[in-house]
Amino acid sequence: MQNTKFFIKLIKKWYRPQKMDILYSILFVFILISTVLGIVYLTGGTKYVYIQLMYIPLVLAAFHFGYLGGLFFGSIAGYLTSFVPLDVATMEMQSPENWIYRLLFFMIVGTANGFIIDIILKTLKDIEKLTFYNRITNIANRKCFDTFFKEKKHLSGKYLTLFEIENFNQILNEYGNFILEDFIKNLSLNLKKLSQDEVELFHFRDNTFGLLMDSYSPYSFEKKIDILKQNISIGNILIYPELSIGVAKFVDTQERLLQNAEIARAYARTNLFSYYYFNDNINKLHDKKLSILNELPAAIENNQFHLYFHPKIELKTGLISSAEVLIRWVHPVEGIISPDLFMPYMEETNLINTFTNWLIKTSLEIQEGWERDGFFMKLALNTPIACLKNKSIINTLKNYDKSLKGLEFEILERNLIEDFEEISSVMRCLKKYGITFALDDYGTGFSAISYLRNLPFDKLKIDQMFIKNMNIDSKDYNIVKSSIALGKSMELKIIAEGVENIETFNLLKKLNCDYAQGYFSTKPLKSKKFKTFCIQYNDYVKTSR
Repeated sequence: MQNTKFFIKLIKKWYRPQKMDILYSILFVFILISTVLGIVYLTGGTKYVYIQLMYIPLVLAAFHFGYLGGLFFGSIAGYLTSFVPLDVATMEMQSPENWIYRLLFFMIVGTANGFIIDIILKTLKDIEKLTFYNRITNIANRKCFDTFFKEKKHLSGKYLTLFEIENFNQILNEYGNFILEDFIKNLSLNLKKLSQDEVELFHFRDNTFGLLMDSYSPYSFEKKIDILKQNISIGNILIYPELSIGVAKFVDTQERLLQNAEIARAYARTNLFSYYYFNDNINKLHDKKLSILNELPAAIENNQFHLYFHPKIELKTGLISSAEVLIRWVHPVEGIISPDLFMPYMEETNLINTFTNWLIKTSLEIQEGWERDGFFMKLALNTPIACLKNKSIINTLKNYDKSLKGLEFEILERNLIEDFEEISSVMRCLKKYGITFALDDYGTGFSAISYLRNLPFDKLKIDQMFIKNMNIDSKDYNIVKSSIALGKSMELKIIAEGVENIETFNLLKKLNCDYAQGYFSTKPLKSKKFKTFCIQYNDYVKTSR
């Protein structure tokens, strides 16, 4: 790609000269024509082959000045050639037919070369545009960025800002490709307005822009971001640009600059910051993330993941009828690692599909073992909805030779994508096998109502942040009360997570909640202990009635 860029720049330098360069080019072509005429004369006249050298200045003229230049210098060359003898030795001059024919031929060759060169150069420009510029915005792309700086000194002291459009897929799904392209064009225009002479703008990917800046001031930068995040109007549609933004300063290499800006952008997105400036702290977090990701494949292969089970009590009967499956990573050096420390990283890679497949198979094997002993318990697995479109996982579920009525998938709001139609189709397909779905951590996301409205959930699980203090906090109590009422109006079963005392348990029962989960009953237990606990607990409840 660098060779292509160099070649195109070289052609641009000599093609269509400007100002004083035109005079030098005209003089140069005339000198070449005169030189060829001299060579033709010295080598015996126009009847010899050296007259063909005249095509060199004609091609050069066509290259410099196009077909008109080729026509003009073709006629000049043809006319001047008429003064050179056919045979210098005898001083025999050319016949009019001879030199007129040559004049016309030179004019045709010069003109034709001009047209051909124009077509070739237009093609090269198109190749350059496709290779080094984004097709939608016509802004320099990642390849252009990679060739922009050849020496480290050009980057010294510069700052790179990455802008990623987080609602890119949502806009595409809701409004279509044409609206999306108009949105991107308008956003790029806003970026150009914010850009000054010391700023280079790049369009790395369809949803990612980059600003290479000579300086960085937090105050002025935040003002620019505020302007950039204003709604964009396209026809009668107002679209809010949901951006994640990261800033990094050049340290040693161009690749590191890009990496650091991306790390800062991802950190800003995860923590809901307007933007984030790269520093050593998030660099350490990133290194830890990479370390964890590198160890995960071996952890799955070596059975370092252990399943724990946390019971859900049916409030009407007081019996344990289902349980959430929880993961613990038993690391050979670090000990027990909470899923909060590795699941978010895993969900960013294809490894989540392998892990989910393992989780489903292992849970079903444990469930089968319980059933052989006469113990039945419905199991709920935390599963990213995207995994349920994975062919391997679907095949695992379809090929299971028993009913899947004992399986439930708890879906986090943050795991749901924007294509409701596709997700709904996947969920309905799996429900045919007896699988049920619960919307997990209800109340912590931003789009729960639209998810409940558009997707075939069976249950709603209220997040523990509202449950833990609902017996002493009226705001939490009212949120839980209204959430239960909403769920009931949509014919959903309600699960309350984070129940830690009898007061909360009784309040939920009065509010017509269906299930309670929390440390009020027990902490999460391994398979054997969980089975024993449930049997003893349910027997106690039955005998106490």
